[in-house]
Amino acid sequence: MISLDTRLLACADFVSGKGIACDVGTDHAYLAVYLIESGKCSQVIASDINDGPLDFARRTIEKHECYDKIKLVKSDGLKEIDGNGVTDVIIAGMGAETICKIIDDAEWLKNGVNLVLQPMTKAHNLREWLYLNGFEIISEKAVLEYGFAYSVMSARYSGIRKKIDSFKTYTGELDFTDEQSKTYLALQARRLKLEGEALLNASVDDALAMEKIEIAKEIMDIIEGEKL
Repeated sequence: MISLDTRLLACADFVSGKGIACDVGTDHAYLAVYLIESGKCSQVIASDINDGPLDFARRTIEKHECYDKIKLVKSDGLKEIDGNGVTDVIIAGMGAETICKIIDDAEWLKNGVNLVLQPMTKAHNLREWLYLNGFEIISEKAVLEYGFAYSVMSARYSGIRKKIDSFKTYTGELDFTDEQSKTYLALQARRLKLEGEALLNASVDDALAMEKIEIAKEIMDIIEGEKL
């Protein structure tokens, strides 16, 4: 059976397995093959925008003899994907802006589809965008890999558009008692503190600077148990 790294394994854990899963930007199709071999999914659509990754994906699929269960599609995001029967869409390893655009371009995702999202950058922007556009984060998990910390989210369309506070954009639905989440959040707090101090020193936006510093302090206070 194919093995996955920690980040992709966390994505696989959030897949419901209730129907067809679509792995957007599949690259080598490792996740798609894992979903089949583990028995979580009986069918997977693996898509990518470029021919190179699709060729690599095809080789992986043939090696693991999953060619009758994984459909390869060349697609810019979800533009060439027929949403019929798709219950889960995984968008991992991309920047927040790209993920937002892919979701925004696929109206059928609002039909109860489980979104598994793993942004490589600006996770706070993705959280904010999801809520502003009627989506809700159902669950979230932090993963540590090769010295980096990532967040994996499960989200669905609720139709309720709302603005979440700045603290929530940086912490999402992460569990403050989970050790990996603590590490992820502590890194976020450190970054926010540095950004806030830099803004103060440059006298650019004192209000934003103080907000960042206060959020960083609040995160660390909770991690250190002062508010538990």
